Amino acid sequence: VWHPHIVYDVHQQGPSASRMFIPPWLDPIEPNIDPVIVQQCNFFGMAMATDLTAAGKTGVVVNALSDIWTPARHYQAYHGGLRILSESASAGLASPVTIDPANVPRSAPGYSPRESSWNYLEPWLGGKWRLRDIVDYQLVAWKSLLVEAASRRESLVRNFYRIGQRACSRKSPYAFVVPANQRDPGATSKLLDTLHFGLVEIERAKSAFRAGGADYPAGSFVIRMRQPYSAFAKTLLERQRYPDLRSGPGEPPKRPYDVTAHTLPLLMGVAVDTVETPFEAHLERVTQFGTPREKTDVLPAADTTSWRIVNRIWNEGGTVWRDPRGGDFHTVERDGLKRLKRPRAGLYHSHVPSMDEGWTRWLLDEFGFAYKSTGNLDILAGGLHKRYDVLIFPDQSIREIVKGYNPGKMPEEFCGGLGEAGAEALRQFARDGGTLIFLNHSTAYAQQALGLGVTSVFDGVSPEQFYSPGSLLNVELDTNSPLAYGLPSRIAIWSETSPAWKAPEGTPVARYASRDVLASGWLLGEKYIAGATAIADLPYGAGRVILFGMRPQYRAQSYQAFKLLFNAMLRF
Repeated sequence: VWHPHIVYDVHQQGPSASRMFIPPWLDPIEPNIDPVIVQQCNFFGMAMATDLTAAGKTGVVVNALSDIWTPARHYQAYHGGLRILSESASAGLASPVTIDPANVPRSAPGYSPRESSWNYLEPWLGGKWRLRDIVDYQLVAWKSLLVEAASRRESLVRNFYRIGQRACSRKSPYAFVVPANQRDPGATSKLLDTLHFGLVEIERAKSAFRAGGADYPAGSFVIRMRQPYSAFAKTLLERQRYPDLRSGPGEPPKRPYDVTAHTLPLLMGVAVDTVETPFEAHLERVTQFGTPREKTDVLPAADTTSWRIVNRIWNEGGTVWRDPRGGDFHTVERDGLKRLKRPRAGLYHSHVPSMDEGWTRWLLDEFGFAYKSTGNLDILAGGLHKRYDVLIFPDQSIREIVKGYNPGKMPEEFCGGLGEAGAEALRQFARDGGTLIFLNHSTAYAQQALGLGVTSVFDGVSPEQFYSPGSLLNVELDTNSPLAYGLPSRIAIWSETSPAWKAPEGTPVARYASRDVLASGWLLGEKYIAGATAIADLPYGAGRVILFGMRPQYRAQSYQAFKLLFNAMLRF
């Protein structure tokens, strides 16, 4: 198996502070990354910084901006390789920018852009910055990295071997076990496929066995930790405990570079057990993880694969029924079932790009939903109920939805937002029986535009008091709600500075747990959200307004929460 020993990840940052960032990284360091990897990143980064300074390049910062926590950005660090990241200051695409010295910020993560320090020895204090400057800095950095890697070729190869040796001698835990007979076979298969894609060796039990004081049936999967890429499996399967990092006592929390949790069993709703001590089992190595589906006309609501099949049936012109007693789909009509109408769905697409809109579009495509990308003009035209049953607003700010780009920022046809006319069109759509779905921060727009009778639990609460910067939090579901079809009564949902409310009685679909809210990651101020509403289903005229105080489609990883969004689209 061959891997690049070094992946050089070339990024950009804002235009006003340092000219270039290079490792060493900020704390925290994800505990499953081998220390040899971190030390090598430190070495190569400092060598590059040295060569940039020697070449007369100012504004070079190390040990700033970026941590080395989430495996979403550090895949190679769990496979014996180094990730070297640089972030160059931006120009105006290819046009020069001029930074007024007064606009150089006073603080940035890990350093002060106006002051000399050990990790920022020669501040850059304003002036003209061009694409040519970026290229010049990068050429020095690239040559430095190539020269140092070539001169240390032998140690890179030797350390790759040593890292694999250390992983193969891991003692705790001994293994993770994925029991057979999962609630959601589709999500279980996806989780195992993800690990297999990451070169993790997975075995399946040919007969029943006992491990860690529990009995497991044949067909259960075992991931033993004494293998070269066990760190990748371990970091994705265990719960994270992100440290409470601050500059000093009483100071606000330090913002993570990305997020603080990545526990796939919680995101996907898959039962995975940690077994600390060795056990005996009759195991075989496997690379295929799907379980044969019984030939039946029933598609379980709990299985995410059912949604792909339902959409495929609709695409082929077929008919689907649903059982209102639990949400299972049926392909044959029976008493007590309700015929399910395929929703005419629209996904709001602002002129201001939204990353979350892209994730939502990807998810709907992946599961075969039919939908239209719905822009400002489409909404402002009115008569929405004639064209749509449901409209989805991705995670986006009030200002971007209401106002969009200011005149002059973009060509005229790409400026502006929904304004009051758009809000009235949405109000009429709901009054006519349509369903409006708002995700995460777009719920603030819903509150402002629609007047929903919910109040934020964070009014007057500062970041020092409450902070959830990308964490998994425990909620309790109202399993009588159609939105909860196929889900257990308690799950973990994604929270990234997400809203929570006091909502009218009968409208909460999900409430945060009354205690032990944190499932994985980092949370400050549990008391502010304990028992608060995370998802609300509110009547509006003949229709509904559904507020998700979360991103149910988070980076296409939160398989368990997908069902909440899909159910919201398929109300009947």
